This record gives sequence, C-alpha cells and structure tokens, in this order.
Amino acid sequence: MILAPMVRIGTLPMRLLALEFGADIVYTEEIIDFRLLKCQRVENCILNTIDFIDEDQNVVFRTCSKEKQNLVLQLGTASPERALKAAKMV
Repeated sequence: MILAPMVRIGTLPMRLLALEFGADIVYTEEIIDFRLLKCQRVENCILNTIDFIDEDQNVVFRTCSKEKQNLVLQLGTASPERALKAAKMV
C-alpha cells in the first residue's frame, strides 16, 4: 500500500499515521531543490527528528528514523546535478 503524494498533507505526522495503518511506502510533498539547498540540517532532540530549516526559521522538511526505509523524497528540479546535491543533503 502506498500513500500517494498529496499537496499540503504529506507532512511527517501524516506519513507516520499512514505507516502505522499499513502503508508500505509514503511520499514527501514535492520540495524544490533550490529551497532545500538553502536550509540548515538540524537534529531536533525534542521530537527525535531531522529538520531542514530555511533562513526564516520555517521547517521545509522534517523526517525521522521511523520512516527511513519507507520514504520517497520528491524533488522538484531542472538540474540533475542540483537534485543529486539536495538528495545527498537529506
């Protein structure tokens, strides 16, 4: 079973719920590579998550170990090199 990509609902809480209720694969919302590359990777010890935070302190992407083996990261890009750089960052 797959939780298909959905705008504004592919956030970590929804992905974790989908996994809990039997999904085998969950997708992130589409994240533009430029935006992700401008983020700082932060280990959030309170939530046990990895957060990617932009310069305005907005969480662009949040993930955790519970979904690691089941997660598909959707990247919007116009450059394979930039997409690879963003994927390696995550």
